[in-house]
Amino acid sequence: MASLLVLFVLFFISSCSAQSYNVLSFGAKPDGKTDATRAFMAVWETACASSRPVTIVVPKGRFLLRSLNFDGSKCKPKPVTFRIDGSLVAPADYRVIGNEDYWIFFQHLDGVTVYGGVFDAQGTSLWDCKKSGKNCPSGATTIGFQSSSNVVVSGLTSLNSQMFHVVINGCNNVKLQGVKVLAAGDSPNTDGIHVQSSSTVSIFNTKISTGDDCVSIGPGTNGLWIENVACGPGHGISIGSLGKDSVEEGVQNVTVKTVTFTGTDNGVRIKSWARPSSGFARDIRFQHCVMNNVGNPILIDQNYCPRNENCPRQVSGIKISDVLFVDIHGTSATEVGVKLDCSPKKPCTGIRLEDVKLTYRNKPAASACQYPSPSRNHLSLKIKHTKMVYKTSCLLLPLALVFLDFIITSSLAKPIPTTFINVLTYGAKPDGSTDSTKAFLAAWQVACASVNPTTIIVPKGRFLVGNLVFQGKKCTDTPISIRIAGSLIAPEDYRIVASSEQWIWFESVTDVSIYGGILDAQGSSLWNCKNNGGSNCPTGAKTLLFSGSNNININGLTSINSQKFHIVINSCNNVNIDGVKVSADANSPNTDGIHIQSSHLVSITNSRIGTGDDCISIGPGSTHVSIQGIQCGPGHGISIGSLGIAEEEQGVENVTVSNVDFTATSNGVRIKTWAKNSKSFARNIVFQHINMKMVKNPIIIDQHYCFYKPCPKQESGVEVSNVRYEDIHGTSSTDVAVKLDCSKEKPCTGIVMDNVNLALQLVNQPAQASCSNANGLANDVVIPFTPCLKRDILMT
Repeated sequence: MASLLVLFVLFFISSCSAQSYNVLSFGAKPDGKTDATRAFMAVWETACASSRPVTIVVPKGRFLLRSLNFDGSKCKPKPVTFRIDGSLVAPADYRVIGNEDYWIFFQHLDGVTVYGGVFDAQGTSLWDCKKSGKNCPSGATTIGFQSSSNVVVSGLTSLNSQMFHVVINGCNNVKLQGVKVLAAGDSPNTDGIHVQSSSTVSIFNTKISTGDDCVSIGPGTNGLWIENVACGPGHGISIGSLGKDSVEEGVQNVTVKTVTFTGTDNGVRIKSWARPSSGFARDIRFQHCVMNNVGNPILIDQNYCPRNENCPRQVSGIKISDVLFVDIHGTSATEVGVKLDCSPKKPCTGIRLEDVKLTYRNKPAASACQYPSPSRNHLSLKIKHTKMVYKTSCLLLPLALVFLDFIITSSLAKPIPTTFINVLTYGAKPDGSTDSTKAFLAAWQVACASVNPTTIIVPKGRFLVGNLVFQGKKCTDTPISIRIAGSLIAPEDYRIVASSEQWIWFESVTDVSIYGGILDAQGSSLWNCKNNGGSNCPTGAKTLLFSGSNNININGLTSINSQKFHIVINSCNNVNIDGVKVSADANSPNTDGIHIQSSHLVSITNSRIGTGDDCISIGPGSTHVSIQGIQCGPGHGISIGSLGIAEEEQGVENVTVSNVDFTATSNGVRIKTWAKNSKSFARNIVFQHINMKMVKNPIIIDQHYCFYKPCPKQESGVEVSNVRYEDIHGTSSTDVAVKLDCSKEKPCTGIVMDNVNLALQLVNQPAQASCSNANGLANDVVIPFTPCLKRDILMT
């Protein structure tokens, strides 16, 4: 028995938490020959009638199925989980399901989860039929979700679909992770994942090999995050085709990052039909992509017409704007690595390429930017009024022409000039004692007014600066880079910068990048004032603040000894923070490493944070936040919140925290809310692949958070839902490693724990778990060496 105690705690699904139905009990046979369709539908009808959360279990084996329609329109509302250990197999005769829209179809559901399983549609015979030119059915999509919310698909494998593999249509809050899609490279119309008319969709850690688009993004998609995907063979990741209809919804707020394309026909693509349309594609971000022998690595095609059949041969009405391509490198299988074929009626605007490095046969790949039948005079006019400038490749072969509302240079063309500004030229002194504030502001004013991309250079040395406010409202909107080889030093007298609440402030700027440098706020004297009970101590200044800004990059920056928060991102869009180091004493008060609030599309990667408060804190109004590759400690961990301090408050959603090491922190991953009335929420959160070392509260939801006394002593109105903890392991320095202290008024729902293994430090025995108000059950339940066995909390 004693030997068992040294094992880590293994979380598992409790039979108390949800009703569980095994398809075998309803007559399904796992032999791959007996039709199990009726058995599956009987299970569904029973699950549909239940008022409790339901888990449908599909054990190991092969289950032969015709078309299934899991319709929740008449079901009692509750979460439904499909846990599939076996394989679902379509009939070998493709005609059985070939005229259906879907093979497996989910619709009108709120809270549906599919774990695991192999879906084998056996589509090869239909592909052969289509290739032969015979009269064949269109084919069925393997699995579809329509008009549903709060959908999770995890660990599913789709094989040999007749048509599309996975379709998300008219849904909200969908998460796909660990999905595998496999089909032959010449299989027709077998898109891996298709998203349309849906909002807040994320695709993570997925591998797709197929005969069409790995991921295709249709009209009406808003808020899509794609990360860590391997694509190939296939046609790449495509927005579109758009503009097939004259009245059509647009696509917006799409991020595609950390994707590897291997042997695909295209890489990242936006495609639209050449015909009138009210649609659009805007606020698109492609970043950190690797191309391995890809046909068209970067492509905008507004004259899309597959196989040149039934081409409308008009002009596309789709408006494409604000598209960012950054850190895209590798090899092109064609000479033109970047092709932007835009509409002359609705020219592309706001196209930005940064750090794009593509080669063809070991030489730089060429680029093409064009209208159909372009006019040189018209182009000259566009150039004259260009507001945005881009750093890499665009050439209309064989002539070096520049088109649309952007300027791009090629290795074969003369580069666009960049203005370099050295702060020494404006009187800055690198001696650490001369006030260089005015010199830095003067350099900014010149950069702000420049019509060319500008780089502000801060050379080696120590530059003493007071409060710096870099305003962007009157700037020309050309990119500004600040390259810092030296250090910026705040005055030793903390009162000089503390009075302004922020030391270095960028307000309403666009396309600003900071590379390298050390920001030393010299905050230790203010910490001593606070820690010694000084009643007249100022609150302190944040070291670096971006507010109301777009397209921000912070790379390789070091922030030390901040008076208050180190880096703050407030009301910003498209922010990338990479390779940052934050350092302050463990007892430094309120020195959060990175704080995000009211911001969208924020990525924090490969950073090391040790401080006296949260390593990363995520405040109200933040959506689509990705945190990956972080070392945290000392500090208070990574926190969502505190939320709910105000009654009318925005929520937090679509946050992923992955590959993080916590060392000796006060908390690990935490969601905290004030115990008071609020309309706020925290939902669609994923914490995964996390290592805890001597952490006090590795996993905590605290809905009675109170920092200031007296506490409100009410119940939190913040709704915490759809939170997933996966692959979290290590050691806890407290007996209770998992604490879910939820609100009686708004109990936590949709909490899922998978592969959570935590042991007590020193004694090396399993840690405990505590749950309060997890979906309204008994308070303060502590079950030694086992998880909280609560309804709607699934732990495996």
